[in-house]
Amino acid sequence: MRLLRDEALESGDSRLGTRFWIFPQPPFIPGYEKPDRVWLPIPRDEIGEGPSDATMYVVDPLDDKEPYGFDRLPPFHGAARAPVGPGPDLHFDNLSPDSRAFLPVHAYACVHFVLNIWQSYLGRPVRWFFDQTFPRLEIVAFVNWDNAQAGYGFLELGCSDIDGIRRPYALNFDTIAHETGHLIFLSETGIPTAVSRGDDFFSFSEAFSDLVSLISFLHFDSAIDRLLRRTKGNLLLYNELNRFAETSPETQIRLATNFRRMSEVTREVHDRALPFVGAIFDSIVELYHRELVARGCADIRLLDIDLRHLEQDDFDRFRETTAEAFRIKPMIFGLALRSARDAVGQALAASLRSVNPDTLRLDQAAAAIVAAADGTAAGVLEANFAWREIISSR
Repeated sequence: MRLLRDEALESGDSRLGTRFWIFPQPPFIPGYEKPDRVWLPIPRDEIGEGPSDATMYVVDPLDDKEPYGFDRLPPFHGAARAPVGPGPDLHFDNLSPDSRAFLPVHAYACVHFVLNIWQSYLGRPVRWFFDQTFPRLEIVAFVNWDNAQAGYGFLELGCSDIDGIRRPYALNFDTIAHETGHLIFLSETGIPTAVSRGDDFFSFSEAFSDLVSLISFLHFDSAIDRLLRRTKGNLLLYNELNRFAETSPETQIRLATNFRRMSEVTREVHDRALPFVGAIFDSIVELYHRELVARGCADIRLLDIDLRHLEQDDFDRFRETTAEAFRIKPMIFGLALRSARDAVGQALAASLRSVNPDTLRLDQAAAAIVAAADGTAAGVLEANFAWREIISSR
C-alpha cells in the first residue's frame, strides 16, 4: 500500500493553527516539569506580537503595576516589556520555558486553550461581556501581587510566595483557567443588576470557575495519561485532578475532594461553593466508574457502594481490581474518563442559558445542570446534588 502525502502538513499550512507550549500543571509539580506542545486553532497570520489577536492581547509591565480595580481599568499605559513575537515559522513554541518572555506567551495560550474548550461545549463563540467598552481582553502577564483576578476587560496574574519562593501564576494553568472561567461565566450570564444577601451569584461563579479549571485540565491527553498511570485508574486517591491552583508541591488553594454539605458551610462565597464543586467532582468520578463497569473494567458492585463511606477493605479490594484492569486495558480507562468529562462539561455549559444572574441560587443552578444533562448523567448529578443538600431528594 502506498501512503499518500499530506501537502498541508508538509507545507506547514497556516490553517492548521499555531503551536504553543502549555504546562498542564505548574512545573514544580513532579511529573509536569516539561510543558506540552499544543495547537491552537488560530491561523499564524492572525496572531501578532504580544501575543495578540482580534479577541485579546498581552501586556507585560516593566515596573510594578497597581492591580486593576473599580477606579483603575485597562488599557495599561505604563512602561512595558517588548511584545513577544513568534519564531521564524510564525509559531510560538520556539521560546525556552525558562525564559522571562515565556510568561506572556504561556498566559495567552492558556486563555485560548480554555476558551476553545468551553466554546465547543457551548456550541458558539463567547462574546466578552465588556465588548461594548473594550473590544479585546487585556491579559497582564505579571503583577507583583500575591493574587490573580479577572474583571471588566482584563485578566491579570500575580505570583504566589511560599517560604520566600515566588512562583508566577502565569505558569499556573489552574489559576489562569479559573480566572478565564469567571470571564466565560459573566459573558454568558451577564452582570447582575443587583445582588441580594440571599443570592448565590458569587458562590456559583467561584464553583463554575473551579469546574472550568478541573474539566479543562482533563483536555490534556498527557495529563489524563499521567493521572491514570499515577493512580492506576483509581481517582479516589489524592491526585492532581482534585487540587486547585497549587502554589507549591505540598499546598493548594482548594480541593475538589471534600465532603461538605450546605448545612456545614458559611456564607463566605468560596466556602459556600465547596459542596457544589464536590457534587460535580463526585459525578465525574461516578460516571467514570459506570463507564468502566459498562466496558468490563470494574465489578458491577462498585455502583452499589457509597464511595463517600468506603470501608478500608472495600477500598483495598477496589484499588487492587482497578489496578489489574488498568494494567490490561489502560486505553479504556482514558476513554471512560473523557466520556465522563464531556457529559458533565456539556451539561454545565448548557445550563448557563437558563441562569438568571439577578436571582441566582445554587439550587436553581443545580436544577439547570440536571435538566441540561443527558440520561444517566442527569440521574447521577441529581443524586450528588441532593446528597450535598443543594437540592431536595425526591
